[in-house]
Amino acid sequence: MFRKFVLKNPYQLFLTILLPFLVSTVLLLFLQSSLLNRNFEKFALSQVYHQQVTDLQNTSQNVSVLEQTARSVSTTAFFDDVIKDLLYTDVAPDDYFKYQNKLQSYKNIYPFLQSIYVYNGDHIHAVPMPEFSYDRGSFADKGIFDILDDIQNHRSHSIVLRKIPNVLAGISTGAPESIYVYSYLFFDSQVSSGKVNEAIILNISADWLKQSIQPLSGESGGGGGSRESRESGNRIFIIDSKGELLSDDSVHPLLTDLHDQAYIKQINGSKEHSGSLRMDVDGVDSFITYTSTDAFDWKLVSITPYRFIVKDVEKMKEKTYLLVVLFIVGSILLSFYFARRLFVPISMVIQNYNQLELEKRSEFYDRKQEFLRKVIQSRVLLTREYLQSQFHKYAITLDPAGSFLLVLLKIDRFPELCRKYSRGDRDLLKFGVVNIVTELLAPAYAHECIETDEDQVMILLQVHGLHEPSGNRGLVQILEQIQQQTHRYLRFTASITCSEPFESITQLNFHYLKTVDLSYYRLIYGYESMVFSETISGRTDEIKYPQERDDELTEALIGGRFEDAKQALNGIVAGASTYSYTALNSLFIRLLLLIRYAIEVLESNHAMKVDFNFNAYLMKLQKMETVGQVLTDFFELFDSLAMELEAKKDNKYVKLLGTVTQIIQRDLANPALSLDSIAEEVDLSPAYLGKLFKKHRLVSVADYINNARLEYATQLVVSSKDTITDIMEKSGFSSRSHFFTQFKKVYGITPSQYRTNAKQMG
Repeated sequence: MFRKFVLKNPYQLFLTILLPFLVSTVLLLFLQSSLLNRNFEKFALSQVYHQQVTDLQNTSQNVSVLEQTARSVSTTAFFDDVIKDLLYTDVAPDDYFKYQNKLQSYKNIYPFLQSIYVYNGDHIHAVPMPEFSYDRGSFADKGIFDILDDIQNHRSHSIVLRKIPNVLAGISTGAPESIYVYSYLFFDSQVSSGKVNEAIILNISADWLKQSIQPLSGESGGGGGSRESRESGNRIFIIDSKGELLSDDSVHPLLTDLHDQAYIKQINGSKEHSGSLRMDVDGVDSFITYTSTDAFDWKLVSITPYRFIVKDVEKMKEKTYLLVVLFIVGSILLSFYFARRLFVPISMVIQNYNQLELEKRSEFYDRKQEFLRKVIQSRVLLTREYLQSQFHKYAITLDPAGSFLLVLLKIDRFPELCRKYSRGDRDLLKFGVVNIVTELLAPAYAHECIETDEDQVMILLQVHGLHEPSGNRGLVQILEQIQQQTHRYLRFTASITCSEPFESITQLNFHYLKTVDLSYYRLIYGYESMVFSETISGRTDEIKYPQERDDELTEALIGGRFEDAKQALNGIVAGASTYSYTALNSLFIRLLLLIRYAIEVLESNHAMKVDFNFNAYLMKLQKMETVGQVLTDFFELFDSLAMELEAKKDNKYVKLLGTVTQIIQRDLANPALSLDSIAEEVDLSPAYLGKLFKKHRLVSVADYINNARLEYATQLVVSSKDTITDIMEKSGFSSRSHFFTQFKKVYGITPSQYRTNAKQMG
């Protein structure tokens, strides 16, 4: 098995050793790259998480600082004596300037303040505003009173994101009508109704809080306004405990209610101070980091598209896979290169071994075939002991003591096969026939195939009993399959001849010769026939039929009636179909002698020479394989004779008609020129000459003479100065009216008009 594997492909053994190593290396590379990809992905997520948590914590510290600062400012303002006056006393309008400057100073000190309100229950004092003091009805920021009147939801030191009227609207170009602020609430006391009596409201600018987030988000690669943030699609925003958006976001406007979002629910439901999760956000696979602020019960959320986090990891993975593919391709190419280089010597050894083994098998097969041919063709009696030993020597499974049957397979149309294929190709085709026979016969019969002549394969078949082969339906079916498979796969047909069974191998030569003789009955039964010795019942005596059949064929050939000759030949051959091959072959020789006699008579009668060689044709006839082929060849010979005879006749007629034409041109001016005068000169009857002339020239003699005279007269009209009457006489016309009528019939005008027109055109 190992040797066959190596012989199949000289360097396949090397590849068998190398490929497992190559495959295991590739698998290891893929496994390692997959593990590294996972580790790098986890590492990237860890790095992003820690960085974003750090940034969010820094932002949380900013919020805490903002809350502490707002608390400090509100407390300081509360204990400020000037502001206390605003909270607890009614201030005279004349003193507004002093109090307004005080509040303005607080705003100037703390730039994050957009405006400051001081409320004392009846009036509210605001900076900056067009006026300093307002009552509840005249103050533009109505929303602050809703908050002050709802202390259940808005307690002291809480912060509320809301939209207020913009003081700069209408003053500064392009200023919006309203702006967002974070209102920090500081209450001193409250009444039983739940409303605030005194309060300080610090309105913190939303833009200031946005700017406090952006630098950090820019550093972290997250959601602010940096270039990296825009490229990554990172977002950082603040939500309150209710899930409302409290800071700018590139997707949602401020105060958007996000509590229904799955990731917001998960963040709000988490008891952890900070954490991360991976979810779809607005249809994008995202990595979400969050942390809680120490002030206001806010949560800071950072959202980064997952693809951006693993972007570098994906690039590294693509490079790794490309490297693996290049490694595979390079390894395969090197494998094939080294395989060819290393196995050249082994290949030479294997080729030499194969050649020696092939020669050995071929020599053994030739010696076996030579022995089998000797067995069937030798007239010398061979003992069973000798045959037994030789059968064993050549691995022949036949039993010399058993019964046998000879089957001769004969290739049809063998001359055509010889023209189509070379000798070597024909040997391969015969080998193919032997393979087909062996494949189909081996399951049922012990047998040996013997290549006798070029177009024959003899099959020595071991049978049980002396039953006639035509009655063995199983054997007949196998033989039919052999014919079918030969036609299907080898593209030619074969005829089969079966001998009668014989019980002694000493009779082998006799039955071989008899089977070869029987195979010639293909001449009668045709191509792809199956001939059995017991079915041949043809008469062996000489074919006898009335002499008039011979006379009918001979007379038809001599008389040039070749279709009648074909019918006569068909009748003779059909009547001989019940005779033996030998009698039929004798008939063909007799017919060939009759045909030769008829050809000799034709050559004598018509002064012609037919290309026919009796001996060559006889040899050709002996090689023909079927009656139909013989008849076809005879018919082709008859057609050839007909063509030669017709050509001979046509040549005779061409000379005769040439003579007639010369006579017409010579005697054109003679009014007495006619069919009768010409027939008399050429020694033929007027009727026969007229019929012959019209058959070959397609016009009668009289019309031909008339046309020739008219053509000559037309030439004289144009080229001479003779009178029309003189031209008429020179052309052979005896009647002036007849001449004018014929001329006008052809040209449509009179001769005089024709001459005039010709001169004008000239």
